[in-house]
Amino acid sequence: MDSTFAAVTKQGGTPIGDFQLVQAMLADQQVGVSAGRALVRDAAQKYVSGEDRRISPSVAKLYCTEMAGKVADLAVQVHGGTGYMRDVPVERIYREVRLLRLYEGTSEIQRLIIGGGLVREAKKAL
Repeated sequence: MDSTFAAVTKQGGTPIGDFQLVQAMLADQQVGVSAGRALVRDAAQKYVSGEDRRISPSVAKLYCTEMAGKVADLAVQVHGGTGYMRDVPVERIYREVRLLRLYEGTSEIQRLIIGGGLVREAKKAL
C-alpha cells in the first residue's frame, strides 16, 4: 500500500507521507477506490434484482478500470524514480492495469453502452 511506503520512505530525513502533496495523492487513491467499491456494490444489487443489467455494470466497469489506471499512475508518482524500475511491484501493476481498460469491453465501448442506454431510457419515459 502506498500509505505504508509513504510512512517509511524518507526524503531529506522526513517521511514522504508528511508532505501534503503526497497526502493528497494518497487521498485521491482512497477516494477513487472507495467510490469504485460503492459503484460495484450498487451495480451488483441492481443486477441481481433485475433492475439494471446493462448501464450500472458498464458504469462500474468504466469507472473502476479508469480509476485503476489513475491509482496506478499515482502509485508510481508516490514511489518516485523507483516506481518506474522493473523490479518494483508498482511498476508491474502500472503496466498490467492498462489491460483492464481493454478486457471485457474497452472503455469506449462502455461509454457507448452507457450513453445509448440513457438515451433509450429517456425515449421510453417520453
